[in-house]
Amino acid sequence: MKAVLFPGQGAQRVGMGGALFERFADLACTADQVLGYSIRQLCMEGPLDRLTLTQFTQPALYVVNALRYLVRREEGCKPDYLMGHSVSEYVALFAAGVFDFETGLQLVAKRGELMGQAKNGGMAAVLGLDAEQVSALLAKHDLRRVFAANFNTPRQIVISGDKDDIQRAEPLFVAAGATHYKVLTVGGAFHTPFMREAQEQFRESIRKAQFRAPQTPVISNVTARPHRPESIGALLTEQIVAPVRWSDSIRYLLAKGVAVQDFEEIGPEGVSVVKAMVVRTQSEAGPLDASALEEPIKTKPAARSGFHAEALGSRAFCEDFGLRYAYLTGGMYQGIASVDMAVAMGRAGMLGFYGTGGVPMAEIEAAITTMQSRLPKGAAYGINFIAHAHYPEIEERVTDLLLQHGVGMIEASAFMEVTPALVRYRARGLRREGDKVRCTNRIIAKISRPEVAEQFLSPAPERLLTRLLAAGAITQDEAALLREVPMADALCVEADSGGHTDRGMPFALLPAIQRLRDQHSDRYPKFGCIYVGAAGGIGTPEAAAAVFVMGADFILTGSVNQCTVEAGTSDLVKDLLESMNVNDTDYAPSGELFELGATIQVLKKGILFPARANKLATLHRQHESLESIDAKTRQQMEERYFKRSLDDVYTEVRKAYPAAEIERAERNPKHRMALIFRRYFKDSTRWALAGDANHKVDFQIHCGPALGAFNQWASARGIGGWRSRHVDRISEALMTETADLLSKRLRMMLGT
Repeated sequence: MKAVLFPGQGAQRVGMGGALFERFADLACTADQVLGYSIRQLCMEGPLDRLTLTQFTQPALYVVNALRYLVRREEGCKPDYLMGHSVSEYVALFAAGVFDFETGLQLVAKRGELMGQAKNGGMAAVLGLDAEQVSALLAKHDLRRVFAANFNTPRQIVISGDKDDIQRAEPLFVAAGATHYKVLTVGGAFHTPFMREAQEQFRESIRKAQFRAPQTPVISNVTARPHRPESIGALLTEQIVAPVRWSDSIRYLLAKGVAVQDFEEIGPEGVSVVKAMVVRTQSEAGPLDASALEEPIKTKPAARSGFHAEALGSRAFCEDFGLRYAYLTGGMYQGIASVDMAVAMGRAGMLGFYGTGGVPMAEIEAAITTMQSRLPKGAAYGINFIAHAHYPEIEERVTDLLLQHGVGMIEASAFMEVTPALVRYRARGLRREGDKVRCTNRIIAKISRPEVAEQFLSPAPERLLTRLLAAGAITQDEAALLREVPMADALCVEADSGGHTDRGMPFALLPAIQRLRDQHSDRYPKFGCIYVGAAGGIGTPEAAAAVFVMGADFILTGSVNQCTVEAGTSDLVKDLLESMNVNDTDYAPSGELFELGATIQVLKKGILFPARANKLATLHRQHESLESIDAKTRQQMEERYFKRSLDDVYTEVRKAYPAAEIERAERNPKHRMALIFRRYFKDSTRWALAGDANHKVDFQIHCGPALGAFNQWASARGIGGWRSRHVDRISEALMTETADLLSKRLRMMLGT
């Protein structure tokens, strides 16, 4: 077993590179073009004060380390693991084939430029104290603006933060037993929350980059575990503010069987920095215990913070679904939860559902293939599967598409009962592995009623199995396996939310569903855990913290995501949403469930849709036909609501609905009235999605008060309007600040 290590900042020296620039002249020329200056001249001639500036040091080390690796590769070096300290993690990823030389250098150059802009920060190397002692000392002396930044060995830790506090801390650390305290010559508080602005700006460069799966395992500085293809970009972004867990990474490799002598440092000639850390880590702590090898290292910004974003919710849920954070985005209808949204979430190590409600089959299929082509292998994505109680054939066609294209994750929403299409989807790919039953096709069911949750916590109904077997839609083996598993892998408890809602109270509904889940947990010994998450009203760290404290395995957001760049709605809608507050929503009838009295929650600020929709519902209740409505009211509807005669509306309706539906309308005047009124709901959605300013007051915009709360939080945090909001960024920001908030609340309750 062999591991190759690449040193980071501090390994640079004038004269490094030497003959490498002639040997790899083409790559040196590429570097000059990317950087806009001669990399050879900088490395060979300096001057030193320029070479030590972050914006120059980082690209120089990347180039020299990368070229040195190419030499060693030509000489036959074939490592089993790769690892780079801080900026040199990019060298390790280049060596593993994750990106080409030029892409890596572009990222490093941008990273160095942004980090080089940091001012009034400082760093200091502390020897002789371990992580817990450093953490305790920072807390004891209230050094809130100083963080542990590099865990180089178990007893060699670099702290980073406010420049004055770094200077002030020296006698405190020496008095506590530190054998060495050296202030480093840097201008920024690297690998701390002070770099948040640089991180946010760097995120756009990461978003544009394409990453391939590593051909050789690369150990992440953030997690001290091998990179997963789906989360490389997210971890590189986080690395700017997260501590470098170098000693934990070394201990991981030691436990994997890499001997001390089989660690090779590849960097500037004549320099040995990180190899010495291997020897010290071995002597100070040794390898990790074998039982801890598969457990990721916690990635909190400082050891004293108590909580970190990756620990929120259920870690088992994240590992089961291949996620970094227990955070999902829901499938808002009409493609508002767009392909771009699902792809951004998947690339960031989270899960986003594409919104299929009201979308034609051809567009759904195109969305599936586009997501599959744009996402890296292994990245999570899902499709919203909405119930069609009146048109089960639509569910069957969606199931055909899902099975045809191998979609392994759906968000089942608006189901009042389990349907044949859901059972058929669940059946495909069920298999036995030893004494377990595994499901290829996963279902996360959004529910707001215990009786519906009961159905998804149970096996497929026997009556449906009999029916599907008779039709040849499932096999006898599939039916047998379906009897051993619940219909859902997870339940998402949806409280009062945007769109369709039962107006549930999360503090009552979530515990009730959790207890129901617990009652079913012993029924499926061959299946495993059923997870319960929460949705509805989550738009701030406070709301997220509340449901996590209640034991939610994950959270799912909706309203906050439609006011982002990726949302598939019009700019005019987003302009309206970014200024709303918590009291700017109202309830209106549901267009598709008009006659059943179902309601939806929508935006009311600057919009007449809720009032007009409720007026139509009242008229439908009070009248048996259009003809019984007085002429003045009818004229008002035609001129203000529909902008055309009701006869013209009915002509359009006749073309849109199946013949059987129109025959029913001809026999039943009240149903004919309902179909015509439904057209207003369809138009109001179409006008909003298109951004038709002539119909702005009639826009139907599904939204909950969570977005109003989010707008307030975003404003206080310095997040701008929707044009600066990206769904993956706000998701990470919410999770990070939720962790910080929980840490603060815990310290307050403990009196610390």
